[in-house]
Amino acid sequence: MPAQSSARPPGADALQLRLMATVWLPFACSYFLSYGLRNVNAVLAPDLTRELALSAADLGLLTSAYFFTFALAQLPAGVLLDRYGSRRVNAALLLVAAAGCALHLVGRNFVELSIGRALVGLGVSVCLMSAVKAFAQWLPMARLPLAINLLLMFGGLGAMVAAGPVGWALDVISWRAVFGIAAAMFVAASAFLYFVVPDRREASAGDSFLKLAAGFAEIYSSPRFWRLGGMMAVIAGTFSAVHSLWVGPWLRDVGGLGREQVVVVLTGFALAGTIGFAATGAVFDWLIRHGVRPIRVYKFHTGISILSFALIAFGGGALALPVWVVYFFLGSGGSLVLTMLARAFSADLTGRVNTATNVLIFGPSFFVQWGIGVVLDQWPVMEGHYAAAGYQAAFGALLAVQLVCYAIMLIGER
Repeated sequence: MPAQSSARPPGADALQLRLMATVWLPFACSYFLSYGLRNVNAVLAPDLTRELALSAADLGLLTSAYFFTFALAQLPAGVLLDRYGSRRVNAALLLVAAAGCALHLVGRNFVELSIGRALVGLGVSVCLMSAVKAFAQWLPMARLPLAINLLLMFGGLGAMVAAGPVGWALDVISWRAVFGIAAAMFVAASAFLYFVVPDRREASAGDSFLKLAAGFAEIYSSPRFWRLGGMMAVIAGTFSAVHSLWVGPWLRDVGGLGREQVVVVLTGFALAGTIGFAATGAVFDWLIRHGVRPIRVYKFHTGISILSFALIAFGGGALALPVWVVYFFLGSGGSLVLTMLARAFSADLTGRVNTATNVLIFGPSFFVQWGIGVVLDQWPVMEGHYAAAGYQAAFGALLAVQLVCYAIMLIGER
């Protein structure tokens, strides 16, 4: 065999750099904003509670409106992605998110802000899954977990900005101004996507909407979809609900930290998550390329995640903050599930598979985030602080559901 047969094709590095600049980066910018807006209420919670006189359940419902419309949009968005492509659909919806941020700027009551939050959730509903679809079209399948985890890492940077910089900025600007800035950034991100990402004709572009919708029957009739998607739903749903809101009040009420300390710690958690996305993505990539089946990696990763959440729920004390760091470092392992499901169905179903999975993640996130607030309201509020026993009860119930789904996955995926 000639020596040069194993060499990289001419121009391969330039092609990869061009794809990173014109495919990965535009989607990463939109996901940065999506993740930042998802988590910003963890910092804004005291301001929202004080200005709007919210109970814990009200705060949870307001924040979880993002997840409600996010989940509601997934199935129609999957059809649109497979018919019109990631570039067009995501760019259009980002303008809806900009409108939601603008409503936060002018809204004066719980209802108006809830509508604004719902519009933001709708507008960012395909930021991740449109990216996954585009990556699956343009990148080698073996590199998909790494590309997704690097995207998640970029989203983690959005969470960092939503914690430290936003928290510190509140000393000089109002929380409403934060949303005004976000609205302008969403408009810019939409233009970046639409004018930079290369166009690609979709395999299902000529199919009717009815035929495209029928593809969900194949997806939802798959036992493996439910085993993997169900496990991901409870892990990622809990992770999203806690990360985007309740970890902030937990640090105040159970950890005993003041506002400035909460901002610093939330920034540290976001940094841990950002580093974790990159590190776990690199590990996933290395293991899979060296022959380890993705399901084995996912089982181990999920077991460690559940253990860390159990220690948070019932460990407490000085152990809690380091375990929170581990929990956010691990993330949800979603890139593994998305990779396995992408391989389990035909390529023309990619958008619908991704959004069908997202329904299982963000539907529960809505109920988990609101439900934690409902549970907390069962205990008296003392000087603006929720009871530690309430957090333990809510987290304990979530832990039980995680353990049941984990057992089902272990049995079904032997």
